Amino acid sequence: MPNKFESPPGWAPPGAQFQSHGVTGRTVIGVLIGLVVTPIGIAFAAKGGADIRYWVIIGGVTDRWTAAGEIIVGSVILMLVAAMAAFSPAGTFAAGLVYGVFPGILHILFPDDTFRLIGDLPSIDSTWQVALHSWVTNGFALISGFMLMGAGFAGLIRRR
Repeated sequence: MPNKFESPPGWAPPGAQFQSHGVTGRTVIGVLIGLVVTPIGIAFAAKGGADIRYWVIIGGVTDRWTAAGEIIVGSVILMLVAAMAAFSPAGTFAAGLVYGVFPGILHILFPDDTFRLIGDLPSIDSTWQVALHSWVTNGFALISGFMLMGAGFAGLIRRR
């Protein structure tokens, strides 16, 4: 039986002019943004966490509100990376994999080498090394990595 309702020539459903089918550019831009912005969020959150830890151990010597602000700024940046999954799921997934899951698994497999590997990062002073080391050893890298990968996976499923 032939199709009862033939569409007129040149007809497209409403809103079809706003659809974009080129995902390569969006994916590349999303991956680059994810790989650049994620370490900034991790740096803020890790440094704030290390400062709060220092404040708890030493007492009122350090500025607790600055450390809390660093944690909030880092968390908001990581939230924006997770929200970027609506634009490019691959960017959020790659950021979670590179900056969360890989370092977390490397720490599980080679715990004695964690501080040396973090110390080999270019242009990072000892304060940042301690902050990143505690970020990885306390499991935050693995947790945040899986959360970002989950957001990327959810964004991919949502697009389908």
